[in-house]
Amino acid sequence: MSLLFNARRAKCVKIIFPLVKHISTNNNQRSIALLNSKRSCLTSARTIWPNHKNAGKSIILGFSLLGLVGLEESDTNRQLIDTIKRGILYFKNGDYNAFEQTLHEALKIANDLQNVDGITHVYDVLANGAFMNKEYEKAKDLFTKVVCRLIDQGCLKDDLIILHLGLQISKIYEIQKEYKYSEYGYLYCLQHLEKKLKIDPENKAILDLYAKTLNAYGRYLMSQKEIKLAKISFKRAYAINVKLNGETFENNVIFLNLLGTLYHAGGNFHKAVLYFRKAKKIGQHLHDMKSFAVVYINLADTYFKLGMLEKAEKSCEKALQNAKIHSNFRAKKEAEIGLARVNNAMKKRRIGNVRK
Repeated sequence: MSLLFNARRAKCVKIIFPLVKHISTNNNQRSIALLNSKRSCLTSARTIWPNHKNAGKSIILGFSLLGLVGLEESDTNRQLIDTIKRGILYFKNGDYNAFEQTLHEALKIANDLQNVDGITHVYDVLANGAFMNKEYEKAKDLFTKVVCRLIDQGCLKDDLIILHLGLQISKIYEIQKEYKYSEYGYLYCLQHLEKKLKIDPENKAILDLYAKTLNAYGRYLMSQKEIKLAKISFKRAYAINVKLNGETFENNVIFLNLLGTLYHAGGNFHKAVLYFRKAKKIGQHLHDMKSFAVVYINLADTYFKLGMLEKAEKSCEKALQNAKIHSNFRAKKEAEIGLARVNNAMKKRRIGNVRK
């Protein structure tokens, strides 16, 4: 990579991730914009993700943020558009090499046409492809290149497209365990989105990206054992999702399960039950939610911890039933292990009662 591009990249990263002042490393004194307003689940509650092949994909809005922006349906652009679409189809069919080769063909076409928007779009598609293929350094360079091009074309640093790209780059830093830059990025996005919401509090696009950023930042905080802050983040994301999509929505089940998991991990089983039960109530109406059995498993474990064995048994049976419907073999195994554990505890209790 040329020294010129390295310097340009550093300038763009500086624009996206300015140093966030007054962030203390003391967990009890961190000044964050957000605050201004393994084994069976029967050992530890599990989190669930949306239906994606890997968790990182959950922050991607679509295959490319930019869409076919600026690419009019004309004879001039037809070959470029068709080539991009063909490359994406290769990716969806699991042929990453063909995808990348085809997108580089599209890049050449866009350069020959001197189509500035087309070139930017191709880089964005390549970045998303690299991200989903877990080539994170390549994805980071490509996303940064997209940011640089957009800013050169007059895009403001707090534009929603820039903030979404900043969110993606922040996620990559987190995956690469460069946590300082990851947190700077999340905070930068949150602070600018909160400023936008003060001006336009009902803007659905801003609210949607704000919820996605809160979700990503909450998961980051959870990984850093920042449980109190993670709870705040997930509660806000949940409230926004309800506002945008109504109560019966898959992400709401995920957020409620996450909150239940955090309270479970902190030993507050009564609070955890409330969140798991609410997640169950919503999830019962989402017949296509393949990971829903996890909620029943977590609920069963929490009931078990509270000594409510009959309810734990019933939840394990529901988990087993749901896992079979969706061919969720991992959940099925965990439900079976949990049910055996509950039945064993019930047997010991009966023996104890007889001896009395």
